[in-house]
Amino acid sequence: MSGSEGPLAHAVRVAAEQAYVDGLSEGRREAWERASGATPEPASKRLLVHLSHSIERAVMSGPRIDPTVVIALFQKLPFFDREREVYARMAEAGIHVVVGFVDGEAHEAPPGVHLVSLQPGEPLADEWTVVAAGPEGGAFLVATDQHARDPKESGDEAGRLFHGRWGYARAAAGSELARLRFALGDRLDSGIRRTIDELLARSMPAGGDPAASSGTTGEAWATTSLNHMIDKLLSARAGTRELRAQLADAQRAAAARSAAVTDPASGLPTAEVLDRWTGPVGPETLAVGVAVLDLPALAGDRVRSDDRAAYFAAHQVAAALTQPLGPVDTAVRLSQREFALVLPGASERHLAGVCDRIGEQLQLASQGYPGVPLHGRVGLIVTCTRPLPVDDLRAALEHLPEDPTGHGPVDAGATPAGDRIVVAAIGTPGSATDATIRAAERGTGSAAVHGVPAARDREPSSGDRGPSAHARGTAPGGADPVAPPPHAHAPAPQQAPPVSRPRPYLDAGSGGPESVADDDPRAAAQQALRRLVHGDGGDTSSGTSVFTDLSGTRNGTGNRGW
Repeated sequence: MSGSEGPLAHAVRVAAEQAYVDGLSEGRREAWERASGATPEPASKRLLVHLSHSIERAVMSGPRIDPTVVIALFQKLPFFDREREVYARMAEAGIHVVVGFVDGEAHEAPPGVHLVSLQPGEPLADEWTVVAAGPEGGAFLVATDQHARDPKESGDEAGRLFHGRWGYARAAAGSELARLRFALGDRLDSGIRRTIDELLARSMPAGGDPAASSGTTGEAWATTSLNHMIDKLLSARAGTRELRAQLADAQRAAAARSAAVTDPASGLPTAEVLDRWTGPVGPETLAVGVAVLDLPALAGDRVRSDDRAAYFAAHQVAAALTQPLGPVDTAVRLSQREFALVLPGASERHLAGVCDRIGEQLQLASQGYPGVPLHGRVGLIVTCTRPLPVDDLRAALEHLPEDPTGHGPVDAGATPAGDRIVVAAIGTPGSATDATIRAAERGTGSAAVHGVPAARDREPSSGDRGPSAHARGTAPGGADPVAPPPHAHAPAPQQAPPVSRPRPYLDAGSGGPESVADDDPRAAAQQALRRLVHGDGGDTSSGTSVFTDLSGTRNGTGNRGW
């Protein structure tokens, strides 16, 4: 665990790394099936366009061995018109090119391109297909129109939904070429039919040779890598596509937060602000990081019997919760001891890191006035569920006791929507912050290294402290009605260490009969100022303190005051 990584962020990172490692072995069969093109997958038209271009570019840029055949089905003429120049150049390069779409006989094809006509009711009319095959290589894209729209895509045409397969295995491309050869039949030119038959005879396995329908190992590696990159690019594009809508959603949430009713003790919005997150769930629903904190001491005897302590403790919790939040994040007080965090668009790792920093702040706040131990439990989730699953998080907190000291993060299972909940201790001793404090108290911190004594070594003895609260006057019953308990806000004033530098006004040989003790800084200051005012002799017979306000009166020299 790195020095700046808290326990929750560490647990989330380790889980993500383990999931990736597990996926390398568990996903092997799935990756191999995808590489072989055996399993159709949903795909938008936008993705099919990019895959088609990748196959076309591969055919045109790589070495070509005759015969090389490319068959492409475009459904409609306008779709082919956009690629007309590409296929014309393929034909010029000596590639055997066949294109097909509905009502093809009514249109002219580029020179060297063979055109086949498809009937509106036949299965091939619903296909988006590009198959390229040669003696030593092959690639294929075969997709069937589902006559539906992907709601995540912005345009009607770009959002058309298909089920398709693709890959770069030569054997699989040969199988698709054979399928199209028999499906198109006599609509293919006789010369093209002979070329395809010769190519299949050369490339298809014969006799007892392995079928190798999924391709060679190198082809499977290449296709698996391509699928991985496609998945990543689609995920990144989905993020950019949804960003504008999600930012607007988060800004509306921030506006609702500013208009919400606030808790008078902590200054945080009340649970009503969560009503903002009750809208319907859609394909662009913003993922929200949610954390529920339970701090039992806020409902304990210490705060129930002291309104002032309750006020200070609530403000300390509010400060700890809001300090690491971003401009659209919200901290909410749900009840006397329960709080919630809402982080729009947060990842699991970011949410865990925020909770780690909050835990450090709560632990530090527990050490001062009003002495309320601000530790407890926290439940975390990243979800698209609406309304936010606050009740599920509350129930998940029962996986840890109210005093969770010594317990690590716990997987509390999944919500009905499938989002996993993690429960952990927060603000408890034993964190990196607490270890640093203990090291400083032992004198092993940086202060000790540079010769500064530890905090307890600087603590004055009882005899060095000023008058106690009882000496200053207390209310009946012995309690000071105004001042906080001892050490509530700051330690008692410390005695300055003896100075070692020269003191010209105190150490000069003209000192009077009264010597000034080094441990009486006020008397030393009195004598030094008298020397400045009266000269080196000093008028020590005067009983006037140099700290007395002499403005408007006659001073000790008999002159008018300054």
